[in-house]
Amino acid sequence: MIAAVARAVLASRGAWWAPALLAALASLLIGVCFVQVTASGGDEYRRIVESSGLSLEDIEAVGLSITMIIVPTATVVLAVVNSAAVGQLTGDLSRWRLIGAAPTTLSALVLAQLLLAVGAGAAVGAVCTFLVGGLLARILNAMLLPELGGLTVQPTAGALAGALLLPIGIAVVAGIPGAVRAARVPALRTIRDSEAAPPRTGARHWVGSGLGLMGLGVAAGAAFRSPGNLDDGGALTVGLGLGLLVLVVAGIGARVLVPGLVLSWTAVLPFRDAVWVLARAGAVARARSSGAAVVALACGTGMLGTLTGMARTTEAIARASGPARQFNLLDTYVICGALGVLCAVGGACVIALGALDRRRETALLRAAGCSPRQVLLHAACEALILTVSSLLVALAATAAAIATVVRAAAADDLPLRLVLPIAELGISGVVMFLVLLGALLIPASRALRTSVRTSLGAA
Repeated sequence: MIAAVARAVLASRGAWWAPALLAALASLLIGVCFVQVTASGGDEYRRIVESSGLSLEDIEAVGLSITMIIVPTATVVLAVVNSAAVGQLTGDLSRWRLIGAAPTTLSALVLAQLLLAVGAGAAVGAVCTFLVGGLLARILNAMLLPELGGLTVQPTAGALAGALLLPIGIAVVAGIPGAVRAARVPALRTIRDSEAAPPRTGARHWVGSGLGLMGLGVAAGAAFRSPGNLDDGGALTVGLGLGLLVLVVAGIGARVLVPGLVLSWTAVLPFRDAVWVLARAGAVARARSSGAAVVALACGTGMLGTLTGMARTTEAIARASGPARQFNLLDTYVICGALGVLCAVGGACVIALGALDRRRETALLRAAGCSPRQVLLHAACEALILTVSSLLVALAATAAAIATVVRAAAADDLPLRLVLPIAELGISGVVMFLVLLGALLIPASRALRTSVRTSLGAA
């Protein structure tokens, strides 16, 4: 069975490289956090921390906080990437169904392939942790407390075991949606036309989106009625929860909400150039087929905007009402940076897995008379549209969280201040655009170097 799964993974390596890459990245991040936490056991380490007026718990909390955020984020992103990978195997799975394979067999086969791919990626991540984990943990400690930068940190056996085993545990949970999707592949797909039909938005997607929006409205109303207090941090907790709920609802209704968002904001623009119109249509189609990728890209930016926006707004309110309260956002930037890397890589992987469709699309554009420059401009415009859409989702989460803080200040008769983290959102948007641009330009550039007939006839 193991040999058969290994052969299946090698035969379909064009689909399983993405989960393996994501697992390697998650393994390295988790390993570095574990190394940073386990490094606090030395006497010299303890002496430096205590002499600075901090406690070991303050330093360890950073690594533990990053790990606690990485694990659920990696689970969700890996589930999205795995589902996209299974979508690339629809033809093979339908042929298995045609020769008599049971749905449970296909589910087990897909889950086993995911575990093998993630295991290989986690092994690479554990090796990278062994090689550079100590250096990265030392840099992280120096960012928290400069005096710790002079201490050498070595990966422990426990940290390496966690880097190897935790991504595999994540894959067990993240593989369930893909396994369910594999079991539902009909055998009829084998004898249909090779061109995949465009994804349809069914009633369940509309119902899910409607229920999600209704739940979000109820939660927002409750949060604004009882936002909590700023002094004890209750308002910050409520605001963070509301911002996360916005991202969750966007993910649940991605097949409906993301295309609607793209159509809405692009409709008000005066651009009527043919390349822009084609890019808008391509962005809508991509949002329908992989809207979860857009939401995944928005999650990192949304968390960054939510946390920094609430902190800056609370700081401005405290400064206006009397004694200044300074927030140290270093740990926030580290956490959001790790989260943003995972989300960006996951979203880019989902889009890159559709490289074959992108090659066909490029060939159709060339057959319709588009020049290579127009084809590349089309990809850049599409990346820009998807980036702005992701930023709008992130901005909605940020605005909901900051509005909760402002409402709490109004309830306590404090000065009203509102600070949007424009710089953080702008930098994250630029990074997001570059990631999307690369994911769209690479297959388009490769298609431009091949003949139209070859690209259209690619299986």
